[in-house]
Amino acid sequence: MNISYVFILFLIYSFIGWLWETSFCSIKEGRFINRGFLHGPLCPVYGFGGMLVLYLLEPLSGTWIPLFLAAMVVTSLLEYFTSWILETLFHTKWWDYSNEKFNLNGRIFLGGALCFGAMGTLISHFVHPFLEKIVLSIPLHVAKIIAWTLFVVFMVDLISTVKKLVHFTVHMARLKEFVDSLKDRFAGESWFTEHSHSIPEMFEAIKEKAREQKIRVSTNLLEKMDSFSAKQERLTGFVKKYPAMSSAKFKAGLENLHSRVRQELEERKKIRQEKKGR
Repeated sequence: MNISYVFILFLIYSFIGWLWETSFCSIKEGRFINRGFLHGPLCPVYGFGGMLVLYLLEPLSGTWIPLFLAAMVVTSLLEYFTSWILETLFHTKWWDYSNEKFNLNGRIFLGGALCFGAMGTLISHFVHPFLEKIVLSIPLHVAKIIAWTLFVVFMVDLISTVKKLVHFTVHMARLKEFVDSLKDRFAGESWFTEHSHSIPEMFEAIKEKAREQKIRVSTNLLEKMDSFSAKQERLTGFVKKYPAMSSAKFKAGLENLHSRVRQELEERKKIRQEKKGR
């Protein structure tokens, strides 16, 4: 099969994965979650998973149980190493199955593996023959134009997403360094210790003591706190997409983002309830 057709199928399965993830997570959280690694409606890990099941496991395509077991193993390995790579590069877990039974390092769990195995088997037997027939009906010269156009869009989205993730990681590292410096500076101060578990409370406590002239802090330090707070506000989109996002290295910063999202959701819920009551 020409690579153009393969890439189009890859995007189709990435889109199907996005639909599945968005629907499942939205229902689970009780709110719409625009799930996906990229800005566009794609989950590339599902695209890669689909390609592995359909082409790597093609010799098993006429079977049921062997295909199910192989698909379960292949997709689980893909999910595990995707999680490991993302955590290694960005020091953050994007999903965590630690609370699920029979999980492996919180990256994969038996229930998910069984689900992916079933999905791979059903897609191979029923969905793919139909989609492949449609895609192959596109004239090759047209398929090449479509594939190259979508490839450019895909790469622009990927590069933009990676840049934002790098910015996110750099910000979290700088925030951690700044917070650690504040903890070293005000270590032993009872008023600081009381609020050191929360970044917003920590910042507010320092500002309050500065206003009361009980401590001396530079204008630059106050501006840094305001700057970090503003940046945190702009980065809540990451935890909105991945509510289970966690990080041992950036624990305080991520907890602050989760707290901001919870507060935003509570405010929206309150507004909706007030509108219903009118």
